[in-house]
Amino acid sequence: MENNAKARIIKAALKLFRKQGFYQVSVRNIVEQAKISNGGFYHHFKSKDELLYFINDQIMSHVIAEGQKAIENYENPVEQLRGLILSFVRAFDKYNLEVTIMYQESHYLVGEYEEKIREKRNQYEKMYNTVLIEGVKAKVFRSDLPLKITGFMIFGQVNWTYKWYQAKKPLTIDEIADIYINFVFSALLTDRAKEIYSQYISPVEQKAT
Repeated sequence: MENNAKARIIKAALKLFRKQGFYQVSVRNIVEQAKISNGGFYHHFKSKDELLYFINDQIMSHVIAEGQKAIENYENPVEQLRGLILSFVRAFDKYNLEVTIMYQESHYLVGEYEEKIREKRNQYEKMYNTVLIEGVKAKVFRSDLPLKITGFMIFGQVNWTYKWYQAKKPLTIDEIADIYINFVFSALLTDRAKEIYSQYISPVEQKAT
């Protein structure tokens, strides 16, 4: 029952934050939307700020856990980076509304909440940077590209997905991920690595949009 009440609070908050923005929504608005008492809200969250933090933390914890699986499941940097990007893109499907709120409203995070999310973002970026460095050492990633800029490029490319992604319209989330991976690997892989991993940079089948 408690989990159901918490889920209703989160669902109501997501709907209201999306429609009105975090700043314009009150706890009273959330409890009315969720059909729950004030006490019920404060049983699960100390404040609206903690609720926004929870939404952000849920996403960051998910992509970090999935990214770590990708690194542990593969030994070579090419497959690891592919796994990182694939799991990152999939989050936009699994947590579509949550991700939208994270990107649109996370600037309202303050104090310890902002610090904790920043630490997780830094942790996630470090996972990419480590794989990129290892890829250069293994001579599968180009050494002439600034790796920090490469990381920013990947994040910038994928982050914008929340602005336009719609489930089942017309590409699947994995097909979208494959397109991103194609772009990244076409630019990042060394010539020799392109021969070995040609399946990731082969022409993408066109679909009507």
